[in-house]
Amino acid sequence: MKKFSTIEVGVSVIKRDGEDIESLLRRFKKKVNNSGILKDLKEKSHYEKPCIQRKKKRLEAKKRLIREQIKIEKRLRRKERGIKKDDSGTK
Repeated sequence: MKKFSTIEVGVSVIKRDGEDIESLLRRFKKKVNNSGILKDLKEKSHYEKPCIQRKKKRLEAKKRLIREQIKIEKRLRRKERGIKKDDSGTK
């Protein structure tokens, strides 16, 4: 018989003075999402072959790389636009 290990995760939110239930619940949901509890639960809800796990990791890494490249390109475009504006303003 298999024994399942229990994972204790302590996500708590303390109510602030004059805070309504909606904002308290919103803060709690945000903490749960940021902690990755739900993602971990989804991943462990069913068995996944190791080859599929590796494939998913590669895809996630590829997406991360593309996102980083897009950010860098945006920064460069902003800098170029800023330089062009400065040059035209000094002439």
